[in-house]
Amino acid sequence: MAKPLQFRLGDTAICFEIGAKVDKKALYGYAKRIAEKDGKPLSRGILLADGRLLPTNAVSTLKADPDGSPVEEVRTLIDDQPAELKPSSFDVESPLEAVSMSELATFQVTDVYPLTGSGLGPGLYRTTFNYRKSHSPKDALLLVRSDQAFLLTGIGKRSTFLSLSVAYDFFDAEGESDDADDLDFSMV
Repeated sequence: MAKPLQFRLGDTAICFEIGAKVDKKALYGYAKRIAEKDGKPLSRGILLADGRLLPTNAVSTLKADPDGSPVEEVRTLIDDQPAELKPSSFDVESPLEAVSMSELATFQVTDVYPLTGSGLGPGLYRTTFNYRKSHSPKDALLLVRSDQAFLLTGIGKRSTFLSLSVAYDFFDAEGESDDADDLDFSMV
């Protein structure tokens, strides 16, 4: 099991255990196709020039320059500035901010994680989430219900809702003139 996620809401520290990501396999199930020959499962590999088979798990990647020498360190730049590597959310305490449920309507969810724990009242809370160390953490919402909690990661969109309905005029009222010919449908 992974390390617990640590959150802070005001002066209160809250701890949640994260479950496996909810994906299509978890929702709908899956079928695994296995290739067999004479009752033995076949595996993938790379066929070498001399006829030997190199298993896929024997190959790794290495960053190298055009001369073949390994590259020491990969630098990441954001807006021509060196990017700071942010720690994983499992290693730091993330701040929480209570938000209204309307924030959920403007949030584009990419991943859903069930959480186990308590200490927060039902509602919606905003934070950031980094599963691993990275340069740009994802926006996250913590949805707490009376019986369960979920961590929703994705992108917060900035949308403006004017009202529940939007009036739309099909014709410009000022552009109409009285001298326009009336249509006579009896001519059809």
